[in-house]
Amino acid sequence: MGWNEKWTLRFAVVALIFLAMAGFEGVLMRTHMAAPQALAGFEQTLNAIRIADHEPTPAELFYGMMTVHPVVGIYGFAYMAVMGAFYFLVPYLLKREIRHKKLVPVNFWLQTGGVLLCWLSGFFGLFNSLYTLYWPLPVSFDRVPLVGTIPFTIGAAGIMVNILLFSFNTFSTVLAKSNPRSYTFSQFLRAAFGIPRLLRLFGKEDKTAVPLDYNGLPVFIVAVARGSIDTVINAVVLLTAGALILVYGLAALFGHPLNPMAVDALVYKNWFWWGLDMVADGNVLIYTAGVWYLLIPLLVGRRLYGESVVRTVIMVDLLVSLGVWSHHLLGDQVQPFWMRLLSGQIITWGEFFTMGLTIFASLMTIWKARPVKFTPPLIFVLGSIFGFIMGGAAGLAQANVGLNVILHNTQWVIMTHAHTMLLTGMSSLLFAVIYALVPMLTGKEIRSRALTLAHFWLWMAGSVLMTYVMGMAGAQGMLRRMLYPQPNPYQPFLNVAWVGGVLMALGFLAFLVNIIATLGWKNVLGLVVERRPVPAAA
Repeated sequence: MGWNEKWTLRFAVVALIFLAMAGFEGVLMRTHMAAPQALAGFEQTLNAIRIADHEPTPAELFYGMMTVHPVVGIYGFAYMAVMGAFYFLVPYLLKREIRHKKLVPVNFWLQTGGVLLCWLSGFFGLFNSLYTLYWPLPVSFDRVPLVGTIPFTIGAAGIMVNILLFSFNTFSTVLAKSNPRSYTFSQFLRAAFGIPRLLRLFGKEDKTAVPLDYNGLPVFIVAVARGSIDTVINAVVLLTAGALILVYGLAALFGHPLNPMAVDALVYKNWFWWGLDMVADGNVLIYTAGVWYLLIPLLVGRRLYGESVVRTVIMVDLLVSLGVWSHHLLGDQVQPFWMRLLSGQIITWGEFFTMGLTIFASLMTIWKARPVKFTPPLIFVLGSIFGFIMGGAAGLAQANVGLNVILHNTQWVIMTHAHTMLLTGMSSLLFAVIYALVPMLTGKEIRSRALTLAHFWLWMAGSVLMTYVMGMAGAQGMLRRMLYPQPNPYQPFLNVAWVGGVLMALGFLAFLVNIIATLGWKNVLGLVVERRPVPAAA
């Protein structure tokens, strides 16, 4: 096994550990909402080792977990898996080495350390300002513990710096001078996104174009480069927001608290959501599309349907993703109405055209290749497409100025839309990548098809059941980021959602057993803890 393959598998193993942690937190929160008394003993045990100047309330414990839950799930599981996969696939497709190989272990440890520090800050340091970090909540130290705020922002800053390093390494590899057809960054963007072809449609010729327009550069690489633009924007914006929180935290720590009213809350929210939305509507969608463009042709043995048009779709989606952030602020009446209507509704709907074309091209590729063999990765690819269709449809309903009055800040938004996209859609695709890469990297076929199918059906049934039953509760008025006193008026919904969470946990367990049976315990542990050869005796 080569150097790239080992590091890819290391990223994958740690990504799965973070998914297990996020899942564990999810089950704890599900249980806390459905049957809080069941966790009383567990919470007392944790309180004994928590860093706090008072006895934490159950609400503080719950909101602490909720704050770090998406950090572990997105930046721990999803980003680690993507980094590992891309560090193998990009050089594999371009037939050249990673430009800065020394940055690969740096990315691995910095991402791992940053996520763990954020997790510790919430789980044990009680940083509980909610993952949105709405201003001035993160710096209201009478409500959010200072002892958790500072390490959380340091960990988050480490994650964002690491993402910038990863993006730099990716672009450096794509644009390496070692390429016999060297090109500048500007030439790459124009060629990769099909600008010369667009100019020809209007009777003009791009005289500086290089021969990459549709044949020289794999469409997956185009999608990776396009998604990395969003990644950089996301990292820069969240890094500045984190630095602002850190400045306020350090000032309070040294006895010179700053006035939080010096920062306009509405401006902060717009800046924050513009950057954070690049994860949801940039990275998630376009990285997902890129992986579909790569995996599906490989799995069915047929060229991507409509590949020349797909490149233009990628370019258009970049423009759309830059202007949709206001759909997170549709319920904020202080947000100017024209921004809510233009950005929050009209431009947001543009994503359904670009994603719809992506799904159409993907499904047509499979249709044209039939009969096809339903291998483990192809099964999960189809599951991911289903997840994005269902989650996207929910998003289309809520990206409406009128309907959002009812749906905003309810469980519908976070569960039927967001968690369906993340669990049924994106997570299924990452499982597909792992199922595809393990045989490629190790030469070993996945051990048990029965466990693969168990993983698929338990994960799909559990994620759909949990997200849609909570969406039904949201449609009945159940708020997100809200603990209800007992007896909970939404108890039947919570009970069914808890069952869905357990089904997902069982599916993930079947996946782990299958992967360990395929690779062996020693090989899995050896990827994380590298064994050094014992020197021979003199």
